[in-house]
Amino acid sequence: MKNFLILFLILCTSSNANEEQKFFDLLKGNDKILWLRHFSAPGGGDPDNFDVRVRSTQRNLGKFGIKQGKAYSKLFKKNKVNIKHALSSQWFRAIETCQFFGEFKTFSALNSTFSSKFSHNTAKQRRQLREYITNWNGDGNLLLCAHYVIVGEHLDYGASEGEMVLTDKNLKILAKYRLKIKN
Repeated sequence: MKNFLILFLILCTSSNANEEQKFFDLLKGNDKILWLRHFSAPGGGDPDNFDVRVRSTQRNLGKFGIKQGKAYSKLFKKNKVNIKHALSSQWFRAIETCQFFGEFKTFSALNSTFSSKFSHNTAKQRRQLREYITNWNGDGNLLLCAHYVIVGEHLDYGASEGEMVLTDKNLKILAKYRLKIKN
């Protein structure tokens, strides 16, 4: 039984390392789209007094989200990942997430449409983001920092907080990765 447990732990560790290596090898192609659901922000949804311009009216990264950001930043440096273009939702938790990766611009097409206050924007944002991706020249990796509903809308995949989904320009999922960090 003890030998079985040791073998199981080795296989799990090896599998995670292989998954990570595959993910970062694919990123070396410099023509991928990296979808990132923002790092951990306590709670769910947005407060009733939400104002996109006012940080204090929003859910923001918590201690664990900041820990995720530091760990991902270190991992990207270790793997020499080249992010040439980075876009973030205008929500502060996405902006705070994107700051761990360097320079970026906000792009309203990545804003959450989860709340009924913003759900009427879904079709417009979908068109805007698809148009941006269609016109993107594929020169360097593109980071899109967004929300569960946006990643799901475009990739038909429910990403966890801090999970990365790698696609090509046609939005074909090539790999998924989530760094395992203790809370």
